[in-house]
Amino acid sequence: MPYTTVNGIRMHYETHGAGDPVLLISGLGGPGVGWLFQVRDLSPRHHVITFDNRGVGETDMPHDLRYATDELAEDARALLDHLGIARAHVIGASMGGTIAMELAIRHPARVRSLTLCCTWAEGDGRFLRAIEAWRALAPQLSLEDRFRHLLFPWLYSPAFLADSARVSDAVKRALAYPFPTRADAIERQGRGLAEWSGTRLRELGKLRVPTLVLVGREDILTPPALSRRLAALIPNARLKVLPGGHAFFLEESDRFNRAVLAFLGGLAR
Repeated sequence: MPYTTVNGIRMHYETHGAGDPVLLISGLGGPGVGWLFQVRDLSPRHHVITFDNRGVGETDMPHDLRYATDELAEDARALLDHLGIARAHVIGASMGGTIAMELAIRHPARVRSLTLCCTWAEGDGRFLRAIEAWRALAPQLSLEDRFRHLLFPWLYSPAFLADSARVSDAVKRALAYPFPTRADAIERQGRGLAEWSGTRLRELGKLRVPTLVLVGREDILTPPALSRRLAALIPNARLKVLPGGHAFFLEESDRFNRAVLAFLGGLAR
């Protein structure tokens, strides 16, 4: 498993496949392994890079009060430097989408395209209160209860949640990961993403990078209205609404991956 040092911390990352580079950026508390279905389908055509954001997985957890979005974006940029990648297609889910946007704002020459999934330029009241609740309750719950009772009701669609077998399988997969996210990491990342919300609206209007905005039709955490506003802010951004909830890239991975591959394929022509 490869590691490198970026901005004073040890970062864990993985690479798969060959071709045009694609950098996948995870959301709040999510390790890079959460992109396993995307790695499976994208790596036959692309050089796919996943990594653990600071505080998560096998990446170091600095003793800061918060992990600011610009700091996380600079970690991603430093990883590209380490890998010798001048320019990459960047895909971010949820908080990872805000990191991707910040990377494009700060280093536009490094970003070939943006795919922004279940994310936001400015969160609404329900979203911000939900993140606040996650930060407050995560330390009080066992890992299984955190997934089953705190996170999953926000992440998956009603149909998924009604299927006990699918829910149990998702819980088992989450608990099998050997580097569980600490509650402190949720607090620090959550504080940073809440502080970023709504601060980059003007800068997003200046982006000149091909952008696809994807969202799950049944996403109640970052509902389609937030994606519609985001797509309206970024010049010439395309919006596509797919089935599924907030974690639609897991729940509906085949549809999600087809949409991403079609977008990337169109840019290659």
